[in-house]
Amino acid sequence: MLLFRIFRCPWFFISFLVPCYCSLKPGFSKLQRGHRLDRKLIQTFTEVSFLDCVTECMVTPRCKSVNYFKGANYCELNYENKMTAKTRYMDSAGWVYSEKEHWPKELAGACSNSTCEINETCKHKRYTEDKFFECVLSDCGIPDIKGIDLGSIKREDAIGIHRRIHASCADGYSQSGSGRLNCQSNGEWKYDIVCTGEYANLICEEVNH
Repeated sequence: MLLFRIFRCPWFFISFLVPCYCSLKPGFSKLQRGHRLDRKLIQTFTEVSFLDCVTECMVTPRCKSVNYFKGANYCELNYENKMTAKTRYMDSAGWVYSEKEHWPKELAGACSNSTCEINETCKHKRYTEDKFFECVLSDCGIPDIKGIDLGSIKREDAIGIHRRIHASCADGYSQSGSGRLNCQSNGEWKYDIVCTGEYANLICEEVNH
């Protein structure tokens, strides 16, 4: 994941090879151990270091915070933070929570100047004469379907490319079609669920009569 090795070094020696992040203290000093933001996932990664996890967040425009489980080297990227999803910020032993804004932007390397869209991830490119990054679709975003209820979606149903989630219509709506939604490789949701409000049903009944 992380294409830059992070360590202390004299700038005159290898600055032309690797960027040196002189101060990560602000980020580390604001770590919130034993906490996790639940059910607000964009994507998950396994077998990555904590700094790799943070860097993935830095290069993902939609990402606002990360959860990290040190024992399993398990990373979760969140599209919310504890301020925008207060009820989902919980005590959770073994986890570390950190927000994107606590870390220096330079941690993203060339991607710190990317123009990637909200549902894309910036990827570093090597050996190129053009710009040193490219934007790759990372998720389909939050389904925007009238009347849909996303409250039953579990945290492991991370919103990301090729992910599948199941949802139903909210109270007051009647449902037709299945509740399955598939995130396609073009970044768009494929679904056949239709949620019709009771008010709309009443109007249709009056018209039919």
